[in-house]
Amino acid sequence: MARKLDGLPQQERDKIHTDLLALSVIYNERYGHASGLKNAEASVPAHLLNYLHQRLLYYRNA
Repeated sequence: MARKLDGLPQQERDKIHTDLLALSVIYNERYGHASGLKNAEASVPAHLLNYLHQRLLYYRNA
């Protein structure tokens, strides 16, 4: 069975993955777990680091 995300271009899937990483980091920060920010930054492509930091700020202020 095909998933809806399979039809998206790779760039869009990378952006969605980056957004999910930001959510994961914020969730862990809020509940006092190790956030894994360094690991998240290392796994994100260089051109999406700015986007990751924008999403982190957004979710921290939400």
